[in-house]
Parts: sequence; structure tokens; C-alpha cells
Amino acid sequence: MSYSWARRRFQFQASCQRGVSLIELMISLGLGAFMLLGIIALVSSVSKTRFELAETSDQIENGRYASFLFQEEIALAGFYGQYHPGPNVATYTLPDPCMDENTAIADFGFSNATPSMPAPVQGYAAGATLPDCIAGTDAGEGHAVSGSEALVIRRVATDSVAAASAVSGVAYLQISNCEIDSNPFVFSKTPADFVLRDNDCLNPPVAGATIVPVWPFVSRTYFLSSCEDCSGDGDGIPTLKVREFINNAASIRPLVSGVEDMHFSYGLDLSGDGAPDCYSDNPAASTATTGCASADWSATPAENWEDVVAVNIALLVRGGAATDKSDTRSYDLGRAQRITAPDDGYQRRVFSTVVMVPNVAGARE
Repeated sequence: MSYSWARRRFQFQASCQRGVSLIELMISLGLGAFMLLGIIALVSSVSKTRFELAETSDQIENGRYASFLFQEEIALAGFYGQYHPGPNVATYTLPDPCMDENTAIADFGFSNATPSMPAPVQGYAAGATLPDCIAGTDAGEGHAVSGSEALVIRRVATDSVAAASAVSGVAYLQISNCEIDSNPFVFSKTPADFVLRDNDCLNPPVAGATIVPVWPFVSRTYFLSSCEDCSGDGDGIPTLKVREFINNAASIRPLVSGVEDMHFSYGLDLSGDGAPDCYSDNPAASTATTGCASADWSATPAENWEDVVAVNIALLVRGGAATDKSDTRSYDLGRAQRITAPDDGYQRRVFSTVVMVPNVAGARE
């Protein structure tokens, strides 16, 4: 009897529980929607955090890479093969950075007369008139930002070329290793001019003396552009660019995107010991700037540029995409006034470094 009663009771309960009430359904849907909103908010937060982390990582990488490029280039400034006459021997010149395939050999700044050679480092301070090849409409890949600074580095390539392989029309520097050669170096675009010899030469000269190799001349001008891809109206991405002249060809190419501003301060060795005695934002100024002794300053810009043995670089780099974060901070690049962020959603960072110019400082130590 008890078994039959239990079975009928189970059947009765099962027949009564055939669904859920509307209230139970609404509660379950509400709980589900609440949990779904929580999951969506979590995924959105994680995605936003990942995006911001990636942007910060790219920004830091761009800043470090730009600093690295300047470190590598400035360290090679003034590398003229195996030749450097040292201070108070050569006369330094400031040739036009806008060299191209039509530039005459006399306009490169090399001459055996004094001897003369182009200054390894030359800068354009904020507000100065920039070279036409980066500021004018013929810049091709987007001209320099108005009022911005630029840096010119001059040297020869790190790899020499056999004199017999020199290409006509390309500017090369040849350095003599023979004491009885008539000139210490030859700078020319004509392969037949490269006759300087190695240290196996004799007096009188004999056939078979080794002709020393030649070094292609390199001039690079670093500047800021308002666009990385400047076709049409441009992409609006501030970019560090370089105009390079080598192998008788000039070209402009982007290097690092996101570089919004840069400032150079130049360490001058006025005492001749190879160490910077003061830093100037503009060695081309006719009078000494703050911190530099007026007695040692020259009113001739080339004489001040030849004393540059270090460069202090400050870069303001912004992120690649705008965020919803506010940024009203000010940034110190070493100028008299700090730069205030426009609060446009882009995050910014300052990267700074000091680079010595060993090819200038080393000869003075």
C-alpha cells in the first residue's frame, strides 16, 4: 500500500509542475541580462586596456627608435674616412644642405687650400628659415612644419669603394696615406682624379703603388613633417623625416611616426679640450647665448658649428590614436617655455638624450 501511495503522489506532483511562472521567467531573464552586461563591460574594459597598452608600447618604441637613430647618426658626424686635421687647422664651411645631382663639386665645402671641409653638425633653430628642399613646395614628401627645427649631419659612408669602381658624377672623398702625395685628400665627381696612394708609395714613385679607396659623401637633414603619407590632404600623422643625399641622388623618406616636436641644444667646446663648455640652442647666433662666454664666441656661424662636440636631443612623441583621457600637462623640451598639450585625446611623452660627436671631440682630447 505504501508503495502505491508514493507512486500516485509522485505522479500528482509531476502533473502539477509542467512549466515556470511569468514571475520566475522575468527574474531569470533579469539575472541573465545583468550577468551579460557584466561580461560585456568586462570584455570592453579588457579590450580598452589592451588597446591603451599597445598604444603606449608603440609610443615608447617610436620614441626610443627615434633617439637611437639620432645617436647612431650623430656619432658618425664628421667621419671623413681616415682624415681629420683637428681644430685650428681646417676651415669649416656650411654648404647648402639641398644638394642634388646638379650641385657643383665646389659647392660641397671641400678644398685643399686651407684645407676646408663641411661642418659635421649644423642645425636650424626654431623659427629660423629652413632650407628650401624641406620647407618649399618642391619637398615632395611633405614639407617641414613651419617654425620647427632641423638637424644636418655631414660625413662619408662607412663603406669605401675601390677607386677603379668610382662612378662618374658621384661625389667621393679620397684620403692619401702617402706623405709625398701633393694633396692630403681629393674630393671630386671625376674618377680620373682619384690618384692618391697608400703608404707603400716611394720617392720617386714607382709603378704598382696602391691607390687608396674612395668614400661616397653623405648629407642628411632631419626635420618634422605634419604627415607621414602626404598624398592628397595628407594623413595628419606628425612624422620625423630625413632628406638624404648620397650617390648623387636626393630623396625624402619618413623615419618615425608620432614625433610631434623636437629640440636640439648644442654643446660647444670653446676651450679646445674636447668636452662641452656650454650648451646653445643656436650656435649660428651672432652673439653668445646664455651660459656661453662672450669672449670665446664667434660672430661667424661656421666657427661655432665646428666647436660642437655634443648634441642634447629632446623629442615630444604622441600616441598613434586619440583616447578618451584628458591631457593638459605641459612638457619641457629644454626651451625657454614649456609646451602645453592641446587636450586632444592624444597621450604624449618626452624622450631626451645627449650624444657626443666623437669625430670632433676625439681630435681635441
